[in-house]
Order: sequence, then structure tokens, then C-alpha cells
Amino acid sequence: MVTISSLVLAFACYSFLGWVLEGTVLSWYQRRLINPGFLTGPFVPIYAVGALGIQVCTAGLHDSPVLVFVIGTAVATVVEFIGHLLLQRLFGLVLWDYSGRVGSIQGRVCLLNSLGFGVAALAVVYVLDPLLQQALAALPVLWAVALASALATVFIADWGHSIVSVLRVRPEIRAFQGSLTRLRDQIDHQLANLGTEFDQARSRRHARLLQHSRNTIARLEAAFPGGRTNWLSEIAPLTGEEVPPGAGDGAQRSPRQAASAD
Repeated sequence: MVTISSLVLAFACYSFLGWVLEGTVLSWYQRRLINPGFLTGPFVPIYAVGALGIQVCTAGLHDSPVLVFVIGTAVATVVEFIGHLLLQRLFGLVLWDYSGRVGSIQGRVCLLNSLGFGVAALAVVYVLDPLLQQALAALPVLWAVALASALATVFIADWGHSIVSVLRVRPEIRAFQGSLTRLRDQIDHQLANLGTEFDQARSRRHARLLQHSRNTIARLEAAFPGGRTNWLSEIAPLTGEEVPPGAGDGAQRSPRQAASAD
């Protein structure tokens, strides 16, 4: 029987596994430890949404791995497309870009990545979920409720903190088109130019706001190499590639781009 507690715990587990996966790939490519994802804590929820969505859509079809692969590919691709679209529309951020890759749709998804999601769907349905269900079944109900409540609280707090942090940077994002690296450099330049005005209360407050913006952009820059700002005024046709200003900035690749390229 599926309960709210089991759903919360499964969501947390898949979010954490996504964080481990992306963190491993990013740390390998950058040769340093990286905290991946949009959130501050050890969660990348897009993986949990995809994993749970795949399980819902493949229920009753586990005797056909081919159908699980096909449906898993479609579900995960839709989740990644919508996630990319929401980040751009709500925050003006393009955090990964597959433009120019085979099967790319607006740079939000691409064929090779989608096929990788299909393989991941097989792992979720036939390996990870059975192990997770066994672990959850062995957990006492009160422990499950307490743990789920604690994780939900942490997750909601992390979402709130991360969203507020990015919303505070929205003026800089709106005023700038280009890579996150260039935006961080621009904020550094503004901080350096405050100079002697630091003694004034208004300038000190401005400096604190700029420093907060700089820290937020630096965190996203590390988590999404090659990420850029770009406010979406209208949705391009699905058959076209979205190539906004600054699309060429930033030579590094996100873990999703790196995985699809390799």
C-alpha cells in the first residue's frame, strides 16, 4: 500500500541519488567537489519526479522491458523539457543547453540523453524501486512518518531558501544576457568599484545585496557550467533551435551535456 510517507521517502531517496549522480559527474569533470542542482541541499528533485513518473506510467507493464524503456524515455524527456522551460520562464535561467545535438528540441532535450533516460528507467523499475520498497517495508510506521516529516520540512525549507535567493538576483538576471560566469564577473566589478563609498550605510547595504547575488550566481555557475541568463519572451516552435544572446558563452558543459556528448 502506497502511503504519503512512503512517497515522501521515495522522492527524497531519488532526489538524493540524482544529487550523487550529478555531483560525481561534475566533480570528475571539474576536478573538485561540486554541489550540483538548483537547490542548496543534497537534492536534485527533477530525478525524483522522473523516477516516480516512470513508475506510475509503467505500472502493470513490468513484464515488458521494451515498453518500460520506451515509456521511461518519453516520461523522463517530458520532465526534463518542462523543468528547463520552467527555470527559464520563472527565473530567466538556461542551466543546460543541447542546441546542435542530434534530436535537440529547443536545446532543452536531445535524443542521446533521452535514450540514456530509457536505460535509467530500466534500472529504476527492475533494480532501484524493488530495493527501495523492501527497505521502506522494513521501516516501522512511526519511524517512516517521523523521517518523512523531517525530510519534507528540510526539503520545503531548501526550496524556499533557494527560490528566494534566485529571486533576489532577478534584477541582475533581467539586466544581463550572457553566461553566469560573465554575470559573476560583472558583479565582482561592481563590488570593486564601490571603493570609499563603503563607509556609507546605503553603500554598505548595496554591497551586501551584491555579495549575496554574487554568491548565488557563483553557486549556480559551479553546478551548471555553461549556464546563462535569458528571459523567455515567447516559446519557440518545437522544430526550431533557441539560440539567444550569449549562447556561446562558457566553454564548460553541464553534467547532462557531458553525459550526452560522451
